[in-house]
Amino acid sequence: MKPDISPLRILVKALCLFVIVNIVYALIDPQGSIVFGYNALFPGRTRLPFIGGGGPYSVAVDDVDAMFASHAISVRKEPEEYRVVLIGDSSIWGEGLGAHEMISEQWNTLNIPCGDEVIKTYNLGYPHPSVIKDLVILDQAMEYDPDLIVWFVTLNTLMSQRINPFLVANRERVAELLNNYEITFQQSEQFDNQPDFYEKTLMGQRSDLARQVRLEMLGILWAATGLDANVPGGGSPPDFKVTDNPRYRGMQPPDSLKDMLLFSALTAGHAMADSIPVLIVNEPIYVASGVNATVRYNVNYPRWAYDEYRQNITLQMQNSEWNYLDLWNVIPPEYFLEPGLHLGVEGERLLIEQINPTLQSLACNARP
Repeated sequence: MKPDISPLRILVKALCLFVIVNIVYALIDPQGSIVFGYNALFPGRTRLPFIGGGGPYSVAVDDVDAMFASHAISVRKEPEEYRVVLIGDSSIWGEGLGAHEMISEQWNTLNIPCGDEVIKTYNLGYPHPSVIKDLVILDQAMEYDPDLIVWFVTLNTLMSQRINPFLVANRERVAELLNNYEITFQQSEQFDNQPDFYEKTLMGQRSDLARQVRLEMLGILWAATGLDANVPGGGSPPDFKVTDNPRYRGMQPPDSLKDMLLFSALTAGHAMADSIPVLIVNEPIYVASGVNATVRYNVNYPRWAYDEYRQNITLQMQNSEWNYLDLWNVIPPEYFLEPGLHLGVEGERLLIEQINPTLQSLACNARP
């Protein structure tokens, strides 16, 4: 006679096993990423994974280890490669552009020589304007032997004292950087809270793990299509008109931005790079004309705020003797996808043309 099978007993055992597995996982606290297929089973991505545009090709992954594990920069550096990393926000990531249309991929098609090597650029831009976010990415990028760093900034980058999902997901790294480099951040106490026990369990990490699994599975689509985001096409043209509102983040003249700009983070980035050359680039912005153009440059920036920012960053660059390119108005308005920062394909090409001479003068021409 077969013993009776008690559903309740099975349920209790399963629950106990589930609890034990969660406890063991939390105690072990495995670090790093579960993403391993890129650069092995399928090509590395040309930019960091982001949900941009939504659709079936993208996923929001904020864990910096997983992001880099999926990126082409994780592949072994070739002997003839002069490795340039690009740091910045959504304009560098390539909002509105395909994965093979944005700045790094256009740059790489030029095969620009640098001594006996060839320049190869890696797009490590990531949406969310935040110089602290940039520092986390730069810190990780230093593990991949860059030869030069091109760091794109703008007013919103250096003004950002806001918490975003990337900073939350990497808060232990953020706290370490803020402490090590003595950077004052208005909400720094939020990064000092270490993950509690539940957050270290499988249950606590289920969302992040699920997104990493999805990122791994998307490698198949990436290999087959070369798509990593939905790129909008057609539709109504963007509205390039600006208002007569002079306010910027609740401020207006005679308010000053000077003490709110996080230049200390740029100092930290240079210390982090050590002997690796760093080129700071003030990103091109859309410059409006017509009605209200005397009040605002674009939907993001009133003239008074952006002009003060440019004065302060120029002075900072001169005093610190940093390599700096101010390209704020070099791209004509017709090359922007929308009235802010995002460039179209031809706009990216023009930006490369503006940076190339300085890049080669800074690095390549100095080589034997």
